[in-house]
Amino acid sequence: MKRLRWWRRDGRLFEAIEPDGATVTEHAPALARWYNTKENASMMGGSGDMTLDDVATFYRELADGGGHGFLCFVDGLLVGDMDLRSVRASSAEFAVMIGASTTKGRGLGRTFATMIHVFAFRDLRLARIYVQPKRENIAVQRLELRLGYTLDDSPEARSHADDDDVITMSITSPVFRATNPDAWFAVELE
Repeated sequence: MKRLRWWRRDGRLFEAIEPDGATVTEHAPALARWYNTKENASMMGGSGDMTLDDVATFYRELADGGGHGFLCFVDGLLVGDMDLRSVRASSAEFAVMIGASTTKGRGLGRTFATMIHVFAFRDLRLARIYVQPKRENIAVQRLELRLGYTLDDSPEARSHADDDDVITMSITSPVFRATNPDAWFAVELE
């Protein structure tokens, strides 16, 4: 089990844990509830009817396919999840969800996104990461622009698109490091 740690903002501990099956099962009720909210389901392209078994299956299939899923905690409290999927030789696709609407807009998404990008570029040595936000998901697009993403309509980027209602963006390791210089050494991998 991998654990990313980053102390930041008023001494709070941000942790991202790559869970085992038992940890996924423990947190599946909260994750399913968040995945199924209308707001999250529509922004993630979900159906809004994920079961506890669906959550476990998602994490198992993600790992079996070479991906990395992480549960996101602030001071020990689960606040969301994120993952690297479609991992290829030098690239992957990134997704993040901050669960409860009461925790959104507080910089948690950016903090956790920064952590997994450090892991992807520094520890996995990926060269490029892709995202495919919904066109109407302006908040996530802003987050990705702040991280250093740019629009990317290349065939490779579009191969990550689930449907036509998304834009594709990408970021390279050098751009991420230049945009987020302090993070490279602040995020610990345990």
